[in-house]
Amino acid sequence: MITYPDFYTNSCCSHPIADFPLEAEEENATGIKRAAVRRLNYELGIPLESLPLDSLNYITRIHYKDEGNGKWGEHEIDYVIFIQADVKIKPNPNEISEISFVPRTELDEYIHTLSGPLTPWFQLILKHRLKLWWDNLENLDEFKNYEKILQLKA
Repeated sequence: MITYPDFYTNSCCSHPIADFPLEAEEENATGIKRAAVRRLNYELGIPLESLPLDSLNYITRIHYKDEGNGKWGEHEIDYVIFIQADVKIKPNPNEISEISFVPRTELDEYIHTLSGPLTPWFQLILKHRLKLWWDNLENLDEFKNYEKILQLKA
């Protein structure tokens, strides 16, 4: 990871590519889901066939800005997608140095044991929404919002 090496973060970033026509499809966030599947394959080595698009639950978008280290920073809109699936992973060592599977009941305690910082977007998601969404995994439809972009600030 170029911009935030050795930071702890969420599972994957979707980063749709404008030059990929299938990733530009807006209806039902289909393009975003395709980008997420592509990145989950690249970053975590999850086989493409293990992630049908209907298994991805697009919730919303977040806007954030971080100045970074002065050389690299970010100012972007991220898509929040939840997936509940039993998949095989083979992490890409150029993207991922460590993986942890943390139960919701242990999240707060676990965060304090980390040896490095959290990425700025993950900090904001954790602070403002992650626990709410995670506590409502069976009812995520009530949090879906394709129109609004959440403005998350420290």
